[in-house]
This record gives sequence, structure tokens and C-alpha cells, in this order.
Amino acid sequence: MAGLLRFGSGRARGGRSGLNAIARSRGRSAMRATPASPQGLHGCERSGPSVGRYRNIDDAVIAHPASGAGAWRGNRQCTMAIWGREARPPGGTIPGRLVTRLQARLVFVVAPAGAGKSTLIGRLESALGRTSVVSATTAQEDPDRLRSAIEGAAADGVETVAVDDAGCVAGTPAEAALERVLGSAQRMPRLVLASRLPLPSSIVHAAAERSTTITAPELGLRIDEISLLFGEVAGRPLGLGCASRVAQETAGWPALIELLARRARRVDPDAVESMVEADLASDFAAGCLETALEALPSEVRHALERTSELPRLDFTACARVLGATGAGRLLGAVDSGSVMHEVVLGHRVVPPVLRRHLGECRTLEGATSGSAAASSPPVMSPTPSPADVANAPDRAPAPVGDPVGAAIARLRRGDIVGAIPLLRRIVDGGTPAQARSARLALLVIREPLTPRDTTLDALAALERECVEAADALPARVCQGAIAAIAGLPSSAVRGIVDSCDTEQQALAAASVAGVDLVVRLRRGQVTSARAAAVADRFDRIGYADVAAWARSCGALAAAASGSEQARELIVRADGSVRSSGADGARAVLEVAQSLAPDRPGAGSGTRTTWRRRALETGLPRLPSLVTDAFARQPHGTPSDWPGTTASRLPRLTVECFGGFHLRADGTEIDLRTVRPQARALLRMLALNSGAPVHRELIAGILWGDLGTESAVHALHVSVSSLRRALPRPRADDDSSIVERVGEAYRLGVLDRRDCDLADFDDHLADAAAAKRRGDAESTAHGLRSALDRYTGEVLPEDGPAEWVTGARERYRLRASEAAASLAHLELRLGSARTAVATATRAVDINPWLDEAWRTLVEVQRRSGDVLAAERAAEGYRRMRVELGVD
Repeated sequence: MAGLLRFGSGRARGGRSGLNAIARSRGRSAMRATPASPQGLHGCERSGPSVGRYRNIDDAVIAHPASGAGAWRGNRQCTMAIWGREARPPGGTIPGRLVTRLQARLVFVVAPAGAGKSTLIGRLESALGRTSVVSATTAQEDPDRLRSAIEGAAADGVETVAVDDAGCVAGTPAEAALERVLGSAQRMPRLVLASRLPLPSSIVHAAAERSTTITAPELGLRIDEISLLFGEVAGRPLGLGCASRVAQETAGWPALIELLARRARRVDPDAVESMVEADLASDFAAGCLETALEALPSEVRHALERTSELPRLDFTACARVLGATGAGRLLGAVDSGSVMHEVVLGHRVVPPVLRRHLGECRTLEGATSGSAAASSPPVMSPTPSPADVANAPDRAPAPVGDPVGAAIARLRRGDIVGAIPLLRRIVDGGTPAQARSARLALLVIREPLTPRDTTLDALAALERECVEAADALPARVCQGAIAAIAGLPSSAVRGIVDSCDTEQQALAAASVAGVDLVVRLRRGQVTSARAAAVADRFDRIGYADVAAWARSCGALAAAASGSEQARELIVRADGSVRSSGADGARAVLEVAQSLAPDRPGAGSGTRTTWRRRALETGLPRLPSLVTDAFARQPHGTPSDWPGTTASRLPRLTVECFGGFHLRADGTEIDLRTVRPQARALLRMLALNSGAPVHRELIAGILWGDLGTESAVHALHVSVSSLRRALPRPRADDDSSIVERVGEAYRLGVLDRRDCDLADFDDHLADAAAAKRRGDAESTAHGLRSALDRYTGEVLPEDGPAEWVTGARERYRLRASEAAASLAHLELRLGSARTAVATATRAVDINPWLDEAWRTLVEVQRRSGDVLAAERAAEGYRRMRVELGVD
């Protein structure tokens, strides 16, 4: 099962060598750094089970929207950390490309605001051992405090001392103190100094050790890291194609990428990449860029503005604009790391987003310098301006087929599964109007599998886009969907429909009513009258097939509620299906026919048929709808059992996980008056999830010492006692909780979901089917539902009885494998915290399963919790030792 449902992108290596490799790559102890404050310097304090991240308030880049550039002058401590608690750096460890560089005894890190210097410092412990972090921000006027803070940290026996924002000491009395510290570095542990600007030459030359310098291009995020960062911040990893575009536009600048990811939080997943493209074409990062530019000397900023039209910064091209001296100074500042850039084929390239911002600043300031573009032949195509992007023609539809027409046709047939890939193609390659409609359809389709607030946020954002684009139809449908999903009063949807009618927008009115019907049907709140009204609307505008679907849903609602009109509505819906050719609607209509009041018991044993018909049609979630229909039938109370009628029967449910429970309408039935052997018979039948068990097998297990005839007689007596003591599950007189099927007996429940073992099996089957379709969200939903059912061991009260131990271990194994698979899938979907909790549960369910331990180690490692990964690896090793494997 674990192999079947695995969505993870790899596994932690098993065995001793793999775990030792993991352990060797981790530090020995965790440290938590205290943020800098105006009151003084703070060192590091020991933390608990997780690695703390140093968050230097001075080394941040996200400006308050209302602050403006001027707010940053002279008050550098008012900035915010580039990575907050909700947006941890992807991976949580230092990239391998930097580990070797950091092994030097003295390391300078020079990069602009938001390049990730403080983040790098916060990760040092994972690669360099015990680390202490001090901030130079408040030590400009007190050199003794700076020196004592560094020496005090070194005296604690740490292996690395990091000085954040070391550039603040330049030109202050603390500069000399830092020189003396570097001059005595042979007696110091490894030193890492981070700064926005190059440190004065007196400090660099004072170093008694050979040093290395890490600059801005080395701190830029790769496309895979960009994708992971979006997963942690926005909840969904960015496609690598779009991540490549982001890297090209931003040079991997972490602060800008995190800002993009935060802006994507309220956008539905299918629109994230389109939103990112639009943001990249705008001046979305003005506040961040101004913060970085404020730290630069004025002559460097002006030089950057004058060369903003150059696609690359080469000496010859810059000298034609700035002169040789000015070009030398600019390139020196760029090479020192104080200007974010990347090196492409040996050429310095300033991020296009920064170039555009500098060009706009130059225009606003009335700069009159000549165009640099004319003085140097372009080697790289310049990035289009925001105006060019805004005026660009709509994207051409995908060249293969007509996905719009094909998606609409599939939706009208009820083939939801087949329509989803087409809708995704429209989002990626259709016109903006087509993409908006496709996004709306995907949001409604996925609503049962997505957190309500996430769906509502995405619908709200999409509605605003539609309003801005004067796209009235999807805007109205968005409003109706929001009202239905948010659970607003019916008058809210009715008001939208009435408004559409007033404006003579018949299709919009029908669409709003139709979406409302779908949402209410999923929640079990639909009425046949509402469904009939929706059907009439679609009939009037010529959508007879959609009307047939609405009438079939109305017939199902009537049948499930026991309405006397159910048969009439079924006949009317059947005629509508026949005349419109909407054969897919029969998947719903057949359920309604089986639940009709004049066909009592017809629904028994037909769920497999309904499931098959639904999957053939393309409706993956029909089984949940069928179960809700059963649940909505009126039930009686325990006092009604002896003389129950067809409309007053209690709903019987059986549970085996965590102990045996038999309930009627949620109230547990007291089985103490039933003889022990009869109770054992009931548990045995429940263990087989409604499948028949031959009477001789039952008799041999429970009464094997009595001889064949006596054992069968004892079985008949127990069956009779159960039938007398327990309520009937259906209205027909011969129905019983214990049903006879030929020479066998089975548990007589209405629906497989009424037995937790059967429901567990069905959810895993749904997850496996979704996995084969490539539907990750439905797979995760099926696995979560199955694990919700698993509340403990199967029938623990029966102890080591042979007839239960096999099933007990089988379900334990399947549940643990399902949890391990879900943990990998949650990590892929961007929910690291949930992945860790699920992987931990996999181990809790079955602590002897290799796969569960390997999953926990990998998930902890990929989520960045170094110590937790080490503890998991040690637990895995102990388990293998106890089993005699190691």
C-alpha cells in the first residue's frame, strides 16, 4: 500500500549507513539566538528540541506599505525579518555550495538587505557545530561591549562566532575593537562577519587568518529552492518553469521571492503562476528595493540608475556612460557583493526588477543622462516594461485541440475527472477570460477537498479580478459560490440571482443557482423544490442536459428524505435524462431509484454498482453523496425499536477500531444482556466488514469443542438471540443485524460506511484510484479519511484470539503505511508541519515498521528540524537493534 500511494519525491536511505550519513551531516546541539534590540547586544541561549533561527531586525527588507523610502533613513532597526515563523527558509540547512566556503577560519558575508545573511547565520549550527551569534547594530559607540560580547561568546567553548551587521561599526569607535578581535583570531573560534557593505580595508587587512568572502550571487536561491519556498509560504510549490522565470527576474533574491510567495497566499492554486507573472511585470518590490538601495553610497546608486538600461554590466559599456573612473567604482561595488546580481556566462547581470525600478526612479528624478542602450550593443534581450506587458495581446490558446469546448462538453456530461486536465490547460494557455472561468470551475470542483477559508479567499480574489476586467458572468458566479460555501442565508444567493434576472443575465442567474445547488447537495441541504427551480432555469436557456442533472439531484434528495413525491420526481428526471441524452446523470438517478420509499431495502448491497457507475461517468465523489443520502433518512429512537416503521428505523453503525461498539442513531446499544458467545459472533461478523462467513467456519471457531451438529445448533441459538435483542436495520420484516446468505451469515448494515472497517477499506481504495488518476488532492483526502477512522487496534477486547490477530495486524500495517504515504504527500503539497505529525503517527501505529521510521526521518530532515531528525534516526536504530537486524 505504501508503494501504491507514495507521492513523496524520494526516501531516506535505510540501514545503518544511511542513518549515519544523516547524523554526520547534523550539528551536535541547538542554539537559539535572541533578536537584536536597542538595549544592547545579545548572545545565544541554548534551546530545546528544535534549531532556533537568528532574526536580525536590522538585516531585513520588507518595508511597511505606508512607510515610504524616507522611513528607512537613519532608522535601520524598523525593518522586518525576511523570514518569519510561517516562512522558513526552504530546507532549513545551509546549501551544499556554501558549506565548503564556510569551513575557513574567517568568513566575510557581504550582500544587500534581504539577500539572506541573517538566515545563513541562523543555519550555521547545522554545518559548523555550536554557534553563537552577536549583533554589532548597537555597538557603534561602545567598542568594549562589542569586544567583550565576542570574547564572551568564544569563552563558552562554541566552535563558531557570527557577528551580524558588522558593517555598522565602520567609522565608529567600535571599528578599532573589531580590528583587534580579528588580529587575535588565532585564539578565537571560527569567525563569520555579515555586512550589507564591504568592511573597511583596515578590518579586512587586520585578519591574522586567511579569509574567504561570500557575496550576493552565492546567496541567491536556485529554482528548486524557489519552488520549496513557495510551498512553505503560499502552501503550494511553484512549478519549476515559473520558478525559472522568477529566478531570471530577481536573480534569486530571497526577500523578493518571499514577497511574491506571500502575495500568492490568497490566490487559488491554479492562478498562482499567472499572478506571479503579473507581479514580475510590475514594480511589486519597490519597498524592498528602496531598502537595499538606501544602504548604498549615493554615487553608486546614481551610477546604477544611469546604467539601468544596460542588460549587463561590462566595463566598456559602463565607461561609455559613467567614464572609466565611475565604471570602475560601480563594478567594484557590484563585485564586492553590496549590489544584488548574478553572473551569467561571465557577465554581471543586475536583476531586471531592480533595473526597471532604477529606471523609474531616474525618470521621476528628471535624470537627463543619455541612453546607455544605444552606446552598447545588447547581448541579452532587455526585459519588457510594465506598460509593454500590460498592452501585450492575450496569450494564444494551447495549439492542441480546443480545451475550452472539450472541458465544457465533459462538464455537461458529468465527467469531472476528465475535465480537470483540460481546465488546467486553459488556466495555463487560454485567454485571460477563459483562464478566469477555468479557475472558477476548478475551485468549485475542489471545494470538498480544500479548507473552506482557502477556497473563500481564492474566490474573493478571483471575483475582484473579474470585476476589474468587467467580466460579469464569472464575477456573479463567484459571488454566488462565496455565499453558498460560506453558509450565508439563502436570501444571499437569491439576491444575486434576482439581480441577474433584473439585468436580463439569464445564463448568469442559472449558473449561480446551479453552483448553489451543487454546494448544498454536498452538504445534504438540497431540496427537491430548489433542484426543480434550477432545472427550469436551464431548460429556459436551452441547457436541457444540465437541467436533467438538476432534476436527478432533486429526485435523489426526495428519495433520501422519504418524500411521497420521490417516485413522481424520479419518473420526471428519467424522462429528462432520456430526452436530453445526459446519460451520465443516471449515476445519480439510479441511487435515487434504490432509495425510493416504495422500494424498501433496494439500496442494500448496491454501493459497488453505484461506485462503478460513478467512476465510469467521471464522478469520483459520488460514494460520499450516497452515504450522506442514507444519513439524511429519518430515524427513530431506542424506544421505537420494537414497533418500528419504515420511516422510523434507527441507523445502526458498528465499530471495531479501538474496541467493539454497536450504535443506533449514535447511541450505544448495551450488549451486556447478550450472551458472551453471541457477542463474539457479532464481533466476528463485524470483523469481516459485511462479507459473508460460512456457518461451519463460525461454529468451528466459537463452538469447536461441541461437535459439528451441536456447534451449528449453538450458532442458530446465538443468531436468534441477537435478532431478538437488536433493532432491525431496514423496514422489511425479515431484516436483521445478522443476515443469512445461503449457508453463511453476514453483518446486515445498510451501508458499508456504517462499519468502520469497511469504510476504512473504501477510503484507501478511493485514495488508490485517485493516485492512479494523478489526483494528489483526492489521494490525500482519501488517506486522511481512512486515518480518521483508525482510532486504535482492532477488537482489543478479544486479545490473542486466533480469529482476530491476523486482521488486527493487517489493519495496523495498512494504517501505518497509509500514514507514511500521507506524510510524503503532505510534504509534497507544502504542509511540512502536518507531514511531520502524520509521519509520527505512522510510527505510533506500528513502531516495528521500517517504512514508518524511514518516512519520519526523511520528513523531519526535509522540514529542517535537525534534532528531531537525529532523534528519529536514533529511534529507528534502536528498533532495528531490538529486532536483531543491526
